[in-house]
Formats: sequence, C-alpha cells, structure tokens
Amino acid sequence: MKKANILFLILIIFFLSSCTTLSIKERPSWIDSVPEIPGERVFIASGVGGSEVEARSNAVLSVLSQMGEEIGYNLEDKYFRELFTTLTIVDLGARLADEYSWEIDGEWTVYVAVTALDETFNSARSPEFLEIQKSEEEIAALLSQSLDAYRNNRDMEAVEKILEAAIISLSSEIKNEEYSPEVLFDRAIGYISNLRIENVKPSRDTPSGSLEFRVVRTKGLMYPVVENAIVECSYSALSLAGETEEFSHLARTNGKGRFVLNRTNPYAIHDSDIKMTMHIDEDLMFRLSLKAPQYLLDKLASAIEEGSLVFSNTFPSRQDVSSVVIALAEYNYDGSIRREDGVLKPVLENMFSLQGIELHDIVYAEGEEEDENIEPLLAQYGGFDKIYIIRMGVVSRIEIGDLVYSRTEGRLIEINPKTNERKDVSSFHCCFSGSNEKEADENTLLKQAQVICGFLLGEF
Repeated sequence: MKKANILFLILIIFFLSSCTTLSIKERPSWIDSVPEIPGERVFIASGVGGSEVEARSNAVLSVLSQMGEEIGYNLEDKYFRELFTTLTIVDLGARLADEYSWEIDGEWTVYVAVTALDETFNSARSPEFLEIQKSEEEIAALLSQSLDAYRNNRDMEAVEKILEAAIISLSSEIKNEEYSPEVLFDRAIGYISNLRIENVKPSRDTPSGSLEFRVVRTKGLMYPVVENAIVECSYSALSLAGETEEFSHLARTNGKGRFVLNRTNPYAIHDSDIKMTMHIDEDLMFRLSLKAPQYLLDKLASAIEEGSLVFSNTFPSRQDVSSVVIALAEYNYDGSIRREDGVLKPVLENMFSLQGIELHDIVYAEGEEEDENIEPLLAQYGGFDKIYIIRMGVVSRIEIGDLVYSRTEGRLIEINPKTNERKDVSSFHCCFSGSNEKEADENTLLKQAQVICGFLLGEF
C-alpha cells in the first residue's frame, strides 16, 4: 500500500512540474525579447504579489519607474491611477498594449507591455533629462574618439579624450554608471599605467651627443610604440644668479614612438639626472583641478609618477678648459681697475664650480683700453687654444628720488691666439639701484657679472 502511495505522489509531482514547464513555454515572446515598433517606444516590466491585482499594481509601478528614468522625472504618483484604470497615459501617448500573468503556489506574477508614441513621449521629456542625454552623448562621442586614438597607437591622445569626458561627467548629472568620474579616471589611469619610457640607441640621423628615448606599451602584441605622445623632460640648470633651478621642456614622440633630447639649454648641469614623465595638456589639467575631487587627481598623478623614467647622464664639456685663458677687466666709475676687490672673479668661479668645471687660468687684464688688454695676453698665452676677455665697468649714474641708479656696459671678446682672430661674442648692459652711489655701483656690477659669466658658461 505504501508503495502505491509513493508512486502516486511521484506522478503528482511530475504532473505539476510538467504544467509549470508548459506554462513558461507558452508565455508570449515579448517578455523575453522587447519588440521593435516603428514610431513607438516599448517598455516591459513585471510585478509579483499575493493576488493578481497586487502583482498587476506592482508591474504598473515598475513600468512607470522605467519610463520615468528615460523621461527625466517621476511618473508613478502622477500617472499610476490613469494607466492602471484606463490603460493609457494621454500626456505621453502611452497605452498598456499587452499583459500576461500566472500563479504558482499562491504567488502571482504579472508582466505588462506599454507602448508610447515617440513624438509625444520625446516632447514630454524634462529639460533636465535632455541635458543629461546631451552630456552622455558627448561623453560617448569622446570615448569613441579615445578608442580610435588607442587603436592608432596614440595612447596619450586617448587619455586626454577620456579626461575631457570626465570633466563633462563632473559637471553634469549622469545616469550611466559607466560614465561616472571614477570609472573614467580608472580607464585613463589604465592607459597611462600601461606605458613605459625607455632609453634606446640613437638613430643614424640623431645629432651627435644627443639622447634618444621611446614610449612603448608594456602589454600588447610586440609591445607597440606610442605615437604623438608628449613627454616632459625635467632637469637641473643654473640661473644667472648662480643658483640651481629646475627646468623642463616638452618632447613629442614620432611615428616610431621616439623622441630626441638635445643639449638645448647651455646652463643645464653637466652631470645630473633627467626625469621624463608622460605629459597631459596644462589647460586640461587645470580644468580637471577645478572639478575633480582630490583623491582622483592624486590617483592620476601617482600613475604618471610611477611611469616616469629617471635617466642619469653626463654632458661632456664643449671645450678643453686646460687650454683656455679667461682675462678679467673690471672698472670703477672713475676708470680705476678693480682686481681682488671686484665681483667678476668670485662670480665666475662660483658659476663654473656649480657646473663642475674647474678653471685653471683666470688672470687680470692690464691697461684701460682694449688693445692694452689684448697684446700682453697674446704674448704670454699664444700657445693656448682660446682667450676670453671680459670687460665691464660703470659708465653712468642718475639719481631718482631717494635712489641712485648705476649703468654698466660689458663685452665678451673671444680670441684665437694661433690665428689672432678676434670676435666680439656679445655686448651687455645693466642698470640697478642702491641707496647711494657705492651701493648702486656694486649692485649693478654684480648683476652685470652674473649675466656675462652666465653667458660665457654656455660656451662650455
């Protein structure tokens, strides 16, 4: 008897299971695949409840919520009764086109299909929604451009397009989570983190003494090179005041992902590190700084910093210092010669020392006139490769109010003792003030010495 009861229960379970499967197979296709109707929008939603009425109410509320997300404002409170009772929403050109329900173990499930005329529905959209839609369309266009740039190995252009999109996201209300600032920043950082700057053997057409680098991806088929990327090259150089300062310039990668670092700044420290980092447009970064939270800016900065390259380099001196003589001719306002009490020698020695250059022959030129300076030097140093003469002195003064202004003139003369060829490298003028004549003279001579010695340093 027990066996018969068990068999009966198995048949009942099988029958019920078959009925459930049959009912799901018979449900309309629009539940699983939203149909496309020309000139209309279709919304599908479902609801569950302890009764068919409750499930239907929840389905109507769900479809109104879905429509509200597209139209830009809440529809449930305003249109629930109208759609539930009349099956239409006149303002939106909408109607409840179809409905399907089933009940299992006392729980009802109801699906509803609502259609709305495109023209009527779109005209009812809120200005806020239209603004969101416009912003998201702009973001989508920028991301499409970013992807195109990446496919063409222009990774930093791709990064900047993404960051432009992030500015829009930060400035507008965005519904699409994929367009959130956090997601966009992570996407840009992902591109940056996949880049590497590396030193390479110079190409045949690279100028002698120059350095060559390239930017490549760390992942990808055969590590593709990155074109048209801007790299910021930072280094230490001397100011005319005889102080070490940080300078930088920008380089752009060519079609082979390469860029050349030339010795363009004559005041660059000969033995120093050069730091290279991927560069993002300054205006773009400024606009980001006005909108983005600091933690996102910090993440971006960290990614750029982690991808930087510090390259230790020594620029060889242009001249053999041991075969060069530098003669100093410094004059007071009255024409008297300044020697140990002058400013030229300490300024000259300090600047060259900061550059790591030890001058072997610094002498004082004799006489007041230029020819009186030159002839004795040629007689004594005729076997040297080059003689530089620095001439400078105070030529005028003027009082303005409580201050005295002194004006100096200076010249740098280059001589080849072996050929007796002479060349004025440059002429200099300087004007500075002081509380009295002596102070004004000293201040102006100091500035003039810094300018001339800094200029001469560039020859080495």
